[in-house]
Amino acid sequence: MRVAIDARKLTRIESGMGIHTLNLVRGLLDEDPALELLLVRQGRSPRADFSSPRVENVAVPFESDSPFTPLALARLLRGQRFDLFHSPFDLSPRGLGQPLVVTVHDLNWIVDPRHNTHNPVARFFRGTYYRAAIRASMDRATRIIAVSDATREAIAEHSPANVRKVRVIPNAYDPRRLPPLSDEEARQTLAGILGSDAGNPYVLTVGQGTPYKNHAHAVQAFLRAFGGRPEYRLILVRRDAESDPPFERALRTEAARAQVRVLAHVEPPALSALYRGARIVLHPSYYEGFGLPLLEGMAAGVPVVTSSVSSMPEVAGPAALLADPSDPEAIAAALSSLADDGALRARLIAAGHERVALFSVDAAARATLAVYREAIAGRTRTPAAAV
Repeated sequence: MRVAIDARKLTRIESGMGIHTLNLVRGLLDEDPALELLLVRQGRSPRADFSSPRVENVAVPFESDSPFTPLALARLLRGQRFDLFHSPFDLSPRGLGQPLVVTVHDLNWIVDPRHNTHNPVARFFRGTYYRAAIRASMDRATRIIAVSDATREAIAEHSPANVRKVRVIPNAYDPRRLPPLSDEEARQTLAGILGSDAGNPYVLTVGQGTPYKNHAHAVQAFLRAFGGRPEYRLILVRRDAESDPPFERALRTEAARAQVRVLAHVEPPALSALYRGARIVLHPSYYEGFGLPLLEGMAAGVPVVTSSVSSMPEVAGPAALLADPSDPEAIAAALSSLADDGALRARLIAAGHERVALFSVDAAARATLAVYREAIAGRTRTPAAAV
């Protein structure tokens, strides 16, 4: 079997979809020694990230989220040999002759566009594009992979004609994502990142700077929990930040200026050190298709506080404290309970290690290969699936 995979998200391996694509390719190559992959990359000379002779790269001149993906990608792939095309994110080409598998991470732009940007102009234009493109991808797909039951339920609600195509394959945690560090390496790395704050206990939040990540309430809840404990810090690793007035207002207080640190970007070794050194991982999103920072925190042996909505209870299971993301007081109560309760911390840390083991790369690869074979066999495929 030869599978074409849209791997353009590999240029952003700090993002959830970039991590997902990297895990997918690694897992598939490890799981099936006969599998061949054709990776669609951006640029004239795409990087050869995988040294396997079973991997071939093909370059296209536009980004993954471009309107040219549905309009032109299939034409650029003519003459390439593959049995199936997999888009590991929500957009896909139209006009393929081969079966199409699409991974849908979330329906955030369909469920509530306000979660994605505070800019009303961007919300209208980007929202119109993404809503149409995601729905069209699901309509064209032979099979749809949803990364959580929550995403499957959203598809059932907003695109019920396509729910029969859905197979749920959770995102995976790959230990190679965050390199292991010795205690001394972690200490030196934290000193380089945090300077004089390196010795302070801290709460860690990781995620892109968009409204659905709920960073304004993360700041407010942290200050409610630890404003009277000036030794504590909130470390926000906040990439791709756009204008976020509620978050910016939350940072203007004297307490926030003293206790909150915002980092725009860190490399994987630094992120590994930040997870290891954290007292608590806080992930208070309003909406997630999955929520990889939950698994990253658990793998690092850190207790987690996350939201009681969307996919987060499903991913966290019994290994985290849940709170209403719209209620800073509830988030603060969860943070306070984890600060000093040694028994609760130990219970969640132990449960977290067990939980992470359920989300392995090899299990995800086996399930994905089964979906590929099902799609190629054409089971239950109808004309509507190939629109």
